[in-house]
Amino acid sequence: MITAQELVIFSLKSKIKIASAISSRWGAAIAFNIFCTPFRKPRNVPPPIFDECEEFKIIVNGFKIHGYCWNPRSAKRALILHGFESRAYNFDRYITPLLNKGYAVFAMDGKAHGKSEGKRTNAPEYAEMIRVLEEKTGKFDTYISHSFGGIALCLFQEINNNPHAKMILIAPATETKSAISLFSSFFGLGDHIKEAIHRHILEKSGKATSFYSINRIAPLLKNPILWIHDTEDDITPLSDVKPLMERSLANIEFMVTSGLGHRKIYKDPMVMQRIFDFI
Repeated sequence: MITAQELVIFSLKSKIKIASAISSRWGAAIAFNIFCTPFRKPRNVPPPIFDECEEFKIIVNGFKIHGYCWNPRSAKRALILHGFESRAYNFDRYITPLLNKGYAVFAMDGKAHGKSEGKRTNAPEYAEMIRVLEEKTGKFDTYISHSFGGIALCLFQEINNNPHAKMILIAPATETKSAISLFSSFFGLGDHIKEAIHRHILEKSGKATSFYSINRIAPLLKNPILWIHDTEDDITPLSDVKPLMERSLANIEFMVTSGLGHRKIYKDPMVMQRIFDFI
């Protein structure tokens, strides 16, 4: 029996194929919109710790973005940034330990995720969310990010550098080029459509895909950075990280795990302990 998910994937593949047959530019635009659309919806039931938070909203580019905070008036402040097709609820196990360390804890549902508005999003929009949040609430001392949240955090820090803040990058989306290659392979897109997607990004943002790279940004940052990645990550491959690891930058500590993949890594007790020790 064909599942609902398989039907959705078939429909999306057909949509790209039909558009691409008419125009590679049109096919690329549709493909990129799909690339930016979170289809997987994580749990909707709030973990118990979320019953104790203060909920709030900020407006980012006209969209209501939903946030949660605990102990907001504390001098020490931490921000949690989830990955693509995730939400703040998934990081519930981080909140109590941070509160026990005396932190104000903020967690956001990125655009098109959780309780926030929107149907699709991209890394610059996520970075803009951080900027607006800090403009309204003040700068953070610590950022904990996973996957898509990692590239957004680095894009934000490049422009709004807060050099003394600690940055934790858990399986960050290191190279957008790799993400597009993975997406293109999954949807069976030819090289001409993949290249058209790169041209589409350049036309829309004024920046080449290579601009959206943590390998490019990280050497520019002075922040203390803890970078955690798994050898078996099939979403953000460790091979993307190797060039940066070989540079042995003084401000970046690496923790390489095995067997946790992309989505279990931030829930692992040893990983969490390393993060709290770093903080």
